[in-house]
Amino acid sequence: MTFEKLSGSPHHFLSQLAGGWSGNSKLWFEPDKLAGESPLVGNIQLLLDGRFVLFLYQSSIDGEPQHGMFTFGYNTTLDRYECSWVDSFHNNTAIMFCTGNATENGFSVLGSYPDPDGGPDWGWRTQVELIDNDHLVITAYNIHPEYGEAKATEATLTRIK
Repeated sequence: MTFEKLSGSPHHFLSQLAGGWSGNSKLWFEPDKLAGESPLVGNIQLLLDGRFVLFLYQSSIDGEPQHGMFTFGYNTTLDRYECSWVDSFHNNTAIMFCTGNATENGFSVLGSYPDPDGGPDWGWRTQVELIDNDHLVITAYNIHPEYGEAKATEATLTRIK
């Protein structure tokens, strides 16, 4: 059985993301203060009969090439989205695990990462929105333990035809 064929299911939604994507990536280190902007290109592929999706992408920060891998799927047993995220900039050598729920046109997942200064962990919320068949927005928010949530990255993508 291929999971992506179940019309209206979360796996069917994931199958709609498959393909090449290009666009623009924005980065914030401080709330409401854009730190950088660069082109982003990536590919989303279905894995294991549509059970999972793999998004491999590349961009740059201050002229330095950056690469990332975002694996996500829908856990039918626990009725939630689950993701793992690794990249060459934010995570160093760690794998961030995230879980969450469906939204109107996608899903939102929450993970966390350790404060390098030894304080409480920070949260990281990623929102995936399929605006229409050819436009995808992936936005991530840092969640400071005291000050709350602020936009950290946003990739605005268009399907490559």
